[in-house]
Amino acid sequence: VAPTDDIADPIYIDWRRRFGALIGNSMIVRLTGEIIPDLKLLVSGRIVVSTVKVWDMLTRRWRQRKAIQAVSLVIFDEMHFLGGDIGPTMEVVISRMRYISSQTDGEGMRIVGLSSSLANARDVAEWFGVPSKSLFNFSPKVRPWPLEIYFQSFDQNNFSARLLAMAKPVYNSVVKHRDGKSAIIYVSSRRQA
Repeated sequence: VAPTDDIADPIYIDWRRRFGALIGNSMIVRLTGEIIPDLKLLVSGRIVVSTVKVWDMLTRRWRQRKAIQAVSLVIFDEMHFLGGDIGPTMEVVISRMRYISSQTDGEGMRIVGLSSSLANARDVAEWFGVPSKSLFNFSPKVRPWPLEIYFQSFDQNNFSARLLAMAKPVYNSVVKHRDGKSAIIYVSSRRQA
């Protein structure tokens, strides 16, 4: 389960490439948001890729949908989106899946959450119901591409004055630290961008 279509589509393409030869391309399905076709795909698929909104829509009536109850593994990708616009929907879906897991017979379902580095990984894991021995929170140092973070703050209270004060130091920092590579600058609002 991915937060957006922009993330779910590449996952679907990648998983079809990786697992298609093993289990057949028809067993890897992408849910679209149309209830009846999606329920048929859910029954026939072994690997199902969906967005949070589509999964939310399908799982609302989980008691009447045996295909939802038969799910044995749910992977929530990009858990750091919990703090964003899609966060409330993601929280509801994760809580619902945990509830479904506790209510269904048999071995239940396994729920996995994946994310980039989280500052509050223990809090998220506790809410997720993960025992401390099952939490794997890797340091940013083990990233495939090293991440370097530089902070610079500005004291001006006036918005216009702050923008003017930031322009030259931010430019100089980017020139100094980027070494010909990409740089991302986070600001507190769209207006500052």
